[in-house]
Amino acid sequence: MKKLFALSTAALLALGLASCGEDKPQGEVEQGEGKAITLTYSGTASNKDFNVSLFEKFKEARKAAGDKNTYTIEYLEIGPDKIDSEIQHWEEGPDVYEFASDKITGLYQKGALAKLSVPQAKWVKENNSELGANLAQFNGATYAYPFTGDNTYYFQYDKSLIDETKVGSIEEILKVCGENSLKFGYNLEEAFWGAAAMFTFGADYKMEFNVDGSVKNVEANFDGPAGQKAIKALQKIMSDKSWTNEMKAPTPDNKFLGCIAGTWDIPAYKEKLGENYGCAPMPTITIDGETKNLGAFLGGKLFGVNPYKSAGDKEQLKAAHELAKFLSNEESQLARFENQNVAPCNVKAAANEMVTKDINVKCLIEQAEHAHEQTAVPGNFWTAPATLVKAIKEANGAELDYATLAKTFNDTIKASK
Repeated sequence: MKKLFALSTAALLALGLASCGEDKPQGEVEQGEGKAITLTYSGTASNKDFNVSLFEKFKEARKAAGDKNTYTIEYLEIGPDKIDSEIQHWEEGPDVYEFASDKITGLYQKGALAKLSVPQAKWVKENNSELGANLAQFNGATYAYPFTGDNTYYFQYDKSLIDETKVGSIEEILKVCGENSLKFGYNLEEAFWGAAAMFTFGADYKMEFNVDGSVKNVEANFDGPAGQKAIKALQKIMSDKSWTNEMKAPTPDNKFLGCIAGTWDIPAYKEKLGENYGCAPMPTITIDGETKNLGAFLGGKLFGVNPYKSAGDKEQLKAAHELAKFLSNEESQLARFENQNVAPCNVKAAANEMVTKDINVKCLIEQAEHAHEQTAVPGNFWTAPATLVKAIKEANGAELDYATLAKTFNDTIKASK
C-alpha cells in the first residue's frame, strides 16, 4: 500500500483553514445549475445496507432543501476501529468515515479531520449530549460529528442466579458466586478494562498537545493514595476464586453468573439469557473504608470529514460535511437505535420514549455518572497495566508494595509521547 507522505506545517494549516468553510448556516443551498458529486463513505461492513438506506434519505433531504447537485455515495468497508491503520494514503481515502472516539489524536496528527466551522461546531454542541460534544473536540476545537455515546461495559448477568439488590456491589457478586460455585468474568488483564479500573478512587491523567497534535505534556497522579487503592481493588477481585479473566454469556453449562461485558455484547447475552437477562452499572468496591464504583471507559463513535480527499473542491467538502451532519442528526440516530440498538447521543433522540424505556439505555445513563470519557488516551496507558497484573498474579493474595507499583504505573503514563 502507498504510504502517506508527510505534509509541511503550512500545508496542514491550509487544509485546516479550507475545511472550515464560510460561516453560513449549514444546509443553506447556493443557487446554481448543480453538478454531479461523488463521495466515498467508510463504515462497518455489517451495517452497509442500513447505511446505504440513510444515504438515500440524505439525497431526498438535499433535494427537498433545493440542492440541485446529484450525489453518488460509494461504500468502503472499513470499521471505526481500523480506519486509522488501514487508510495510509488519505488523498485516496474516504470523504466521510466512522471512527472510535479514542482514535481522534492519531487522525488529527495525520491531518485527516476537517475542522468544523463555527456554525457547524455550534450545531454539534447544541444537538448532542455533553459527552458527545466532548468526544468531538480536540485541542479546543470541534473536528467531528458524534453519533453514539455508548461504547462502554458494565455488569451483564443471569437474573435467575442473583437478587437485583446485590448486583451493585462487587463484594456481594463474588459472595454469591462463591456460595454457588459460579464464575464472574472481568477482563482485567486487558488495559481497556484493567487500566480503567485505576480511575476508581479518583486518580487520573491530563494531556496537553502541541499545534500539530503531538503530545506536549502528560500529568498524572496514580502514584498517590487513590492509585494505591485502585491497585488494591484489582488485587481484591483477581485474588477471588470466582474471578476469571474469561468472559462468556452465562449458560447452565459454563457456570457463569455474569461478566463485566461490553455494550457490543448485549445481543449475544440477550440471546443466551432471554427473559433472565439483567444489566447494572459498574458495581462498587470498598477499599480501606472507602466505597466507589469501579472505573470504566465511556466512549462513542463519530463521523470524520477527510479534507485531503476534497482538497481544492469546496463543493465536495461542503457535501461531505452535509452528509456527516445528516448521518448524525436526530432522525438518523433514532433509526440506528431501532436497527442496531445503538444508544443515541443526540439529545432529542435520547429523550424519545422508545429509547428511554430500554433497560440498557437506563443502565448507560447511570454508568455515565461514574465513567471516564474515552477521548485522547496516553499511549503508554495500554501497556502500563502489564506490570501490575503480573505482580498481582505472582503475589497470589499476599500484600504487595502498593506505593512502588503505583509509582511505576504513574511514571510510565507520564512518559507517554
